[in-house]
Amino acid sequence: MSNLLNPDQLGERWQKSRQSLAQMRYRGHGPKFVKIGKSVFYRETDVLEFEESNIRTRTDDAPEAA
Repeated sequence: MSNLLNPDQLGERWQKSRQSLAQMRYRGHGPKFVKIGKSVFYRETDVLEFEESNIRTRTDDAPEAA
């Protein structure tokens, strides 16, 4: 299984707060996540996939097709 990141680790990587990541999860705008009990984790492979899907060459570009 791939490495798991907790919200603090992903927040540090993206310079986002835990609350911002929680809002992304709630709205379905972030990477896939794993929920075990009350704990949330992000698989590194899903984070990389999400980052790749958001690569743009201009600010008004649509995301590149995966």
